[in-house]
Amino acid sequence: MAYYVAVCLAHLQFSLWLVRARDTFLGHMAFSDLVPGLSIAAGLALAGWVASQLRKSARPGYTGGLWLVWLFCAFMIDRYLTFSTNEYAHYPQYALLAWLVARALDPAKTRWMVGRVLFWTTLMGMGDELLQYLWITTSYSDYLDFNDFLTNLVAASAGMLLYYGSASVHAVTTTRPKPMVTWLVAGILSLVLAVGMQTGRIVLTPSEKIPPGGIAQGSDGLLRLYLQRGPDFYGGYQVGPRHGPYYVLPPALALLILMGVGLVFSTYGRVHRRHLP
Repeated sequence: MAYYVAVCLAHLQFSLWLVRARDTFLGHMAFSDLVPGLSIAAGLALAGWVASQLRKSARPGYTGGLWLVWLFCAFMIDRYLTFSTNEYAHYPQYALLAWLVARALDPAKTRWMVGRVLFWTTLMGMGDELLQYLWITTSYSDYLDFNDFLTNLVAASAGMLLYYGSASVHAVTTTRPKPMVTWLVAGILSLVLAVGMQTGRIVLTPSEKIPPGGIAQGSDGLLRLYLQRGPDFYGGYQVGPRHGPYYVLPPALALLILMGVGLVFSTYGRVHRRHLP
């Protein structure tokens, strides 16, 4: 939890530190200029780690298949949904968070609580993005970023695979606590969103420009949360330095993709539990 709170609150300062130009032994530059090269090095290191784990994995074929799915998801996000290479920071950030969540929920790697690891890590990622939109980065946040919701889930999937990738299937136990808290939280959040949308307290598409922060008072005196600060962000294209135009996922489509991707990666736990020795 301390790690999560720290990275949430430090988001803006880290972003400014990353993009600020300065004089270095490499010349006048910003550390963000190093991100592409560091990403390649990190990718090679990850490939080596995964190859090492596959040699120890109880289900190397399935583990390798999920890593290929992960690679496809990461490629599609980078190609169509990414503003700049600085957003690659989401991957180590949320992979590490998922690893920590998995360690907290299943320190012995015997319960394969994959679905819960992905759920709680992704939910914390959503909280981070909401905090940025409402408070941390109001100066440049024009919408609640569902693209980043998806990126955080894919990053969490990497952390989950790295945590469980070399676990022994022979240590699996069927005595797992039922996910009552997970289902309760999911139900409450779904109810809040449904009631908010139905009553108009949560607004998807505003009719006029909304001030920074996404919360505005209407003519009736009621405060409303606007998911975007204008009518043309969701479902449209914005321009960024990575590939030029990138697509801004609308909430309904984003949630559908999130559920699909989450279900695919959550099969990792079910496959291992199904093959008990």
